[in-house]
Amino acid sequence: MPSVPNTPEEVLAWLRRSHEVHDSLSVAEFHEIYSQDAQVKFANYPVAEGLDAIKQSFIPTFEKLAYMKHLIHQADKVDDRVWLTVDITYRVKGDPDSENITIPAAGFATVVTEGEEAGKIKRFEVYIDSAPLLQKMEAVANIEHGK
Repeated sequence: MPSVPNTPEEVLAWLRRSHEVHDSLSVAEFHEIYSQDAQVKFANYPVAEGLDAIKQSFIPTFEKLAYMKHLIHQADKVDDRVWLTVDITYRVKGDPDSENITIPAAGFATVVTEGEEAGKIKRFEVYIDSAPLLQKMEAVANIEHGK
C-alpha cells in the first residue's frame, strides 16, 4: 500500500509509481494507486466515479496504445493535493510509422491521508489536449479499415 507523500522526494516517488501503473497500459494494478471510491476527471470526459468505472474508462484507450510514458517536469504537494506538469509520450498500435506523440499535461491528485487507503488517489484531474492522439488513433483505424 502506498504511503502519504510529504517530502519533495516522496512526492516524486509517489508520482513515478502512479505513472508506472498507468504506463503499463493495464488496469490490473489500479487498486494499488486508486481508492475504491476514487474519481478521475480526464480532459473533457465525464468524471469516472469508483475504481471499477475508472478501470473501464481507461481500457478502450489502453487497447489502442502500444506505448505510453510520463515525464515529470514539476510536482509539488499542498495539503492533500499533489500538483504536477508532465509530458506524456504515446505510440498508437498499428501505426506504420510508430510515431511518438508527445503532449504536455497538467493536473492534480487529491490523496487519501487517513485510514486503510492512505496514500491512494481519491480524485485525479488531468488537463490535456488529447486531440493529436485522437487524430492519430483515427488515422490508424482508417488505415486498418482500408479507408
